[in-house]
Amino acid sequence: MTLLALSRYVTFHARGDAAFAWHGLTGDVAEMSRDVLALLLAFDPPADPAKVEVPGLEKLQVDEFATILRARRFLLLAGSAGARPDEMSPLLAGVPRIPRATIFERTPEGATIYTRAGEALKLGPPIAQLFLRCDGERTLGQVLGDAGPQAIPELLALARGETAALKILAKPVSQGGVHLNPAAESTMPYPQIPDPRAYAQGGPAPDFKPEEDPTFSSLFAEPHPALRGRSYAQALVAELDRRASLKAGSRLLALGIPLDKELPQARVDANVTRVQEEEAFDAVVVNEVALQFGFSEGKNSGAIALVRDAARALRPGGVLLVADFGDPKADATPSSIRFADLQAEATAQGLGARVLPLTEVLDMDLSMQALSTTKASWPAVKALFAAHGIELPRRAWLRTEIEQLAEGKLDLANVHGLQWAPLSERALGLSPKQFWALVAQKPERVLH
Repeated sequence: MTLLALSRYVTFHARGDAAFAWHGLTGDVAEMSRDVLALLLAFDPPADPAKVEVPGLEKLQVDEFATILRARRFLLLAGSAGARPDEMSPLLAGVPRIPRATIFERTPEGATIYTRAGEALKLGPPIAQLFLRCDGERTLGQVLGDAGPQAIPELLALARGETAALKILAKPVSQGGVHLNPAAESTMPYPQIPDPRAYAQGGPAPDFKPEEDPTFSSLFAEPHPALRGRSYAQALVAELDRRASLKAGSRLLALGIPLDKELPQARVDANVTRVQEEEAFDAVVVNEVALQFGFSEGKNSGAIALVRDAARALRPGGVLLVADFGDPKADATPSSIRFADLQAEATAQGLGARVLPLTEVLDMDLSMQALSTTKASWPAVKALFAAHGIELPRRAWLRTEIEQLAEGKLDLANVHGLQWAPLSERALGLSPKQFWALVAQKPERVLH
């Protein structure tokens, strides 16, 4: 009889109905539904896979998922009489690697890891030396060298979810050994489930209060070199003025972004109910809030209705600008605008309409190198700079700006995990190429 056992080093995390198993020795992450979580828990204590039954899963599915979970080392072959297997020794042939998003600093005393919780974890010289040898090419046995197996627990503790600074690969990076669940690099760890069995049976997910996601406009709220010294709002107003020739007394409706400072001579309204007024506005701006107006029957119905109402509310020659996360033609979702639908509605209402990359509307220079982070790594980056007395508010930081901030305070040559990318690819956790704009204009009234 073959018995499988749940690894004793697995912790369980959740966000809504998505559960995540995190292997505290290998750093591997598996996303699963509640019924697969129930299957995993069925092997604690060790059980015969042939006799395991899980509501909602057919026998073939049980076999399939058990095989996958065993390959990922969440399930292990139990010893005789169901004895717990030795999980440490087999890892000696594994290849430890520091994930690229792990933020740490080499120091004279060893190394300091900055965790996803924004905390500093100081490593003494012996463990720091081992940690720095984890290059994704040496086996764990080779990394340990003369330190011996007694150093394994302390080193592998760095793979746990609360630190996430190490991952054990099945083979070297040069042989294709890198395979990370996206959640391991981007958003994890989610809160740990206090009672996994209750959760698997339909219990509530633990409270999850993530840091509020930035908006694209908030990353450029202050004057920015990529906008030629302008702020996002100033660049937006420049585009409106180019199209509608704003002047003293012009009236605008601005939803999602305050424009009073940029247009002191105009009347800027922010009351959403006013959008239904007839031919009252010279411009209507809807910035990163269109998704809040509703989704139904596979369409961004609220955004489409908003375009329809705005068309009636514009004066002849008036401009409508809708900027948001989405795609020109991809399917609409509750979190992504299908801009082709908005363009079709604007055209149906008699407006001349185009869909453009938002960066083109803002005349943004996308070639500049910027700091690229994920939701998970941003708290660690902030903690690193805070440890050196540098405040790092959330904005689209250019590499040159970061280097200037660090000068004389933080030697970036000793820092691992800071990643850079052209603004065209990523600004902090956002990708500018995923933001688009509907720009539509009402024809001037023709006099007969």
